[in-house]
Amino acid sequence: MATVKQILNKNVRAYIGKTAAASATADFEKVVNENELSMAWSSDTQEIDTKEGGKITTEGTESYEFSFTVNHAFTDASTPLLQRAKNKAWPYQVRNGDKLLYSGQFIINSVEAGAAATSVFEVSYTLKNAGPVTEYDLETGEAITETVTP
Repeated sequence: MATVKQILNKNVRAYIGKTAAASATADFEKVVNENELSMAWSSDTQEIDTKEGGKITTEGTESYEFSFTVNHAFTDASTPLLQRAKNKAWPYQVRNGDKLLYSGQFIINSVEAGAAATSVFEVSYTLKNAGPVTEYDLETGEAITETVTP
């Protein structure tokens, strides 16, 4: 029987740069209170009508969007960084344990906050890429693609 791979699990976490110039792994702070993380990728392709080939589709600008929710149940060193980084290009990483999954410059373009019934303050952040995003192989952590700057 085949072994089930545990690639996407509780170890997949968001990290924010300690400064706007962060680049080394040690320059990033784990978002400790993050409880939910999702990624959406899209491409704004262009369609062209031609006399010979009919309608063709050409490459478009790629867009990455990450959303995550934090619950502020614990003291988290990333909280002031997230507050400082709103509407600014800032370095972020998504890691699975010690392996990178995504890295790049993102802008927090949406924040929603609310107090849940359990008295835990929750904040949801949405990040949109502000530059090239490097995607890494899920198993090896090796870089596999880099998008073109939007």
